[in-house]
Amino acid sequence: MLSLSLAVLPVFLLLIAGAICQRFRFPMEGFWPGVDKLSYWVLFPALLFHKTSQIDFTNPMLTKYAFILLFALCIAAVFVFISAWLLKVPSATASSMLQAGVRFNTFIVLALAGSLYGNEGLVFAALGASVLIPSINVFLVVSMVLMHRPPAKNGVVLTLPRLLSGALIRNPLIVSIVLGSGLNLLGLTPIILISDVMGMLSQSALPLVLLAVGASVRLEVVRSIGMTFLMSLVARFVIFPLVIGIMCWWLDVRGLPALVAVLFGVVPTATSAYALARQLGGDADRMSAYITMQTLLSVFTVPVSVWLSQYFLS
Repeated sequence: MLSLSLAVLPVFLLLIAGAICQRFRFPMEGFWPGVDKLSYWVLFPALLFHKTSQIDFTNPMLTKYAFILLFALCIAAVFVFISAWLLKVPSATASSMLQAGVRFNTFIVLALAGSLYGNEGLVFAALGASVLIPSINVFLVVSMVLMHRPPAKNGVVLTLPRLLSGALIRNPLIVSIVLGSGLNLLGLTPIILISDVMGMLSQSALPLVLLAVGASVRLEVVRSIGMTFLMSLVARFVIFPLVIGIMCWWLDVRGLPALVAVLFGVVPTATSAYALARQLGGDADRMSAYITMQTLLSVFTVPVSVWLSQYFLS
């Protein structure tokens, strides 16, 4: 357990360093929001493109891998829907609970996969991201539109096709996954110069992204979030990884693929959930509190969860 905690610790030390830098406005005001944009639009897409262009899609186990992750997503979502119905919360709160329960911070997943399992772990993490990122975005946009009509912008009503196009087609992470996977399937990778440039950019992505994620943590938004936070926390940190572990055992998926799959269920929710809550009429303040609290708690829950997965699934 100690060696595992030491392997995970650098990831969270970078998160803490980012939070400290933001607290003291170092190196300057507005610097970290700029880094966040650079990471989201350039560095992280380069990393996803680089890794998905290397995935071996001929491996028959990949179908099982995708099924496991998507099945866990569905079970966690059902748990959140039932919890929200039992608690009789407003639709805006319910949609924030849903995001907190099923979304995951891809940046932290990839950082943990690389830190714990090396380059091969990164490839499996990129595979999981290529499955879950488009699926979760489609699922959340459709669910949130059905749960509560988002406000019109400049007098224009946001229809479902318009919202989907905004969430998917304009999402740089999804575009990079589609391009990397598509060119890979067509046998066109590696691409001269482009693949080398993407590889160089990907090397700087994870540390900068982790610093930016840490800088986005806001302790002042944590208020009395009560039972709704607890239920979304159970969905994210208990139901999601537990279903992944059970499905890996049932489908006889062992070793590195199973260990990396579990990482998608033990990391905190994505910071981008706040933007989607604002865009689609969710409870943005509550969403910000969920993100902050999950990120802080994950410092303690991730080492335990990873140790359990290694004990049962190695």
